[in-house]
Amino acid sequence: MSVREKILIVDDNPTNIEILQEYLEDNYDLEIASSGEEALEKAASFQPAIILLDIMMPGMDGYEVCKRVRATPSLAHIKIIILSVKAMLSERLEGYTSGADDYITKPFEEEELLAKVRVYLRLKSVEEMNELNSNLLAMLSHETRTPLTSILMPVEILLADQAMDADKRKTLLDIVYDGTKNLQKLFDKIFLLNTLKTGTATLDFVQADLCELTSAAIEALSKAAEARNLRIEPQLPDNLVVRLDRKKIQQVIESILDNAVRFSPACSAVQINVFEDNQYAMVTIADHGEGIDPQFLAQVFNEFACSDVDHHGGGHGLSLAIAKQIVSYHDGTIDAESTPEIGTTITLRLPLAGPTDR
Repeated sequence: MSVREKILIVDDNPTNIEILQEYLEDNYDLEIASSGEEALEKAASFQPAIILLDIMMPGMDGYEVCKRVRATPSLAHIKIIILSVKAMLSERLEGYTSGADDYITKPFEEEELLAKVRVYLRLKSVEEMNELNSNLLAMLSHETRTPLTSILMPVEILLADQAMDADKRKTLLDIVYDGTKNLQKLFDKIFLLNTLKTGTATLDFVQADLCELTSAAIEALSKAAEARNLRIEPQLPDNLVVRLDRKKIQQVIESILDNAVRFSPACSAVQINVFEDNQYAMVTIADHGEGIDPQFLAQVFNEFACSDVDHHGGGHGLSLAIAKQIVSYHDGTIDAESTPEIGTTITLRLPLAGPTDR
């Protein structure tokens, strides 16, 4: 199963929307907006790969939508194709100047539209992978220095002092082991993110109890919580069976819970709830830490969203990006709500019916 690309249709004419839905709904996940203001809101939450954008709308027109999308860092990756009855060269140039990638005049042929959608999805994929590879290389350059040093220095000492007593030797070997494990975890995350982003990841979907996986994640983080005198307070039903990949969804829950534990003040509590809501299995994890900067909140699940890769802290910045990709493979969503100085709540939604086979 592969993740379907997302397309946002922006048009105030119901007939135009119906036509586009008929052309696209079999192969893409669609969202609809009927005004410029609604388009910006849905672009932020839906994070489409492409926006199909009408120009003439009440209130904010398509040109202004283009400008605002291009001025928003978390939306800058989106490809914009304008669909308009305006056909004059000056109008087309204004579209390109505003930030559109392409301009198709109405009425248009179905095959032309579908061909351009495919072209821009391929282009976006290439751009994203180039950026991903560049960022991964930069991160590797930075984040391998400390674990490599923690491996090389003890090894040099061990080689230089063959008569070292057993206790000192064990201490140095423990340091080497920890550094090696940290490198292994980092490379595992990088490999997994690459396979998820390129659509080559293999998931094993089975019927599984989400409460059981959540309890296992809590157990995995129990020592880290105890070390900071934190309480993990679960509220779980007896069971909640969902079709999912057991290992990867437990990894998602552990990643979110790990963030909550690391960013919570000592002697506080982290709440984790599992429940059913409107055909979704829900997991919420709430901490009472400093919260997330509002300007960063919309990008928190994007890989390398930090202002520079030096602040990813042992590859931790990859964990939420991986979680988002895994949840997308399950046809689910993951969202964050945060208030500075009060705390952050991460909400995971998985469809009870399970992911769609494609």
